[in-house]
Amino acid sequence: MPQRVNNLMDEICRFDNLNEAFLRAAKGKSGFFPVIAFRENYDLNIYELARQLADGTFKFGNYHFFTIFDPKKRRICAASFPERVAFHALMRVCHPFFENRQVADSYASRIGKGTYAALDRARHFARKYQFFAKLDVTKYFDSINHTILFRMLCRMFKDDRLLDSFNKIINSYSVCENSGLPIGNLTSQYLANHYLTYADRFLYDDCKIPGLVRYMDDTLIFSNDKSQIFSAVSDYEKYLSEKLDLKIHAPSVNRTCYGAPFLGYVVYSDKLKLSQRSRHRFRVKMAVLQNLYDDGIISEKEISKRSGSMFAFINKADTFNFRRSLKGIYL
Repeated sequence: MPQRVNNLMDEICRFDNLNEAFLRAAKGKSGFFPVIAFRENYDLNIYELARQLADGTFKFGNYHFFTIFDPKKRRICAASFPERVAFHALMRVCHPFFENRQVADSYASRIGKGTYAALDRARHFARKYQFFAKLDVTKYFDSINHTILFRMLCRMFKDDRLLDSFNKIINSYSVCENSGLPIGNLTSQYLANHYLTYADRFLYDDCKIPGLVRYMDDTLIFSNDKSQIFSAVSDYEKYLSEKLDLKIHAPSVNRTCYGAPFLGYVVYSDKLKLSQRSRHRFRVKMAVLQNLYDDGIISEKEISKRSGSMFAFINKADTFNFRRSLKGIYL
């Protein structure tokens, strides 16, 4: 593993880093009041942010919460704008060190990776191996143990000021005592992805799994040996419980020819299909948009804009018949 790194806080607090962090935090939000207010006293606000990060007085945890149903109920955290700038400043500098700890087939919160790259890799393994297991963690973000996570960060960094900032970020939120990361923060994406890094290596090094794809807590493992799959599932479940204080949902183990459920799709060696849940979710979302349009609340241009990413999602899969079934229902 790479050596621990030091002296990063001065780089984080540099004006050019904070300026780029502001631009990233403000992207697509230039008309929002917090962004306008920050820009009106830009030099002073950047200076204060740099000073407070440097001396450890910056306060994390000024969060606003709201609930979405997409498709299951989730509590989303919206940090204050200065916090979002701070998050970008931290992660611009720390990104390479998180990246260096990742295995090649981890696909969340990484440049050049992402959902579709993970799906392509899963199809590659589906062509190569006969069996798979689908593994995902129960209430993952809510279950991340603060003490274990901070111990992991101490194995990566030795900059006391940086570790103090991470410790404050981690402890600025909890679902129950000493556990939970807020969904929605940039730092949460990195920290949650990092939390399972050693579990990935356990599957490779101890379980000798030949094929693995992970997107955050959703993991597929592949092998031509069915007994190896079952053994790995059992060992992985034990590892997560004992080392990371996590539990997994009942795993799905099957032949790859029957399709592996992953990220809203069913993965086959030669194609992708939409899962039943994704089909239902698409119909519900489109019906909501259609009703808003029919009631005059949104325009045709707005419904087209909002539905664009939804159609991109279903178009990734073999959905010819499904799309035919939608003809004439929606705009």
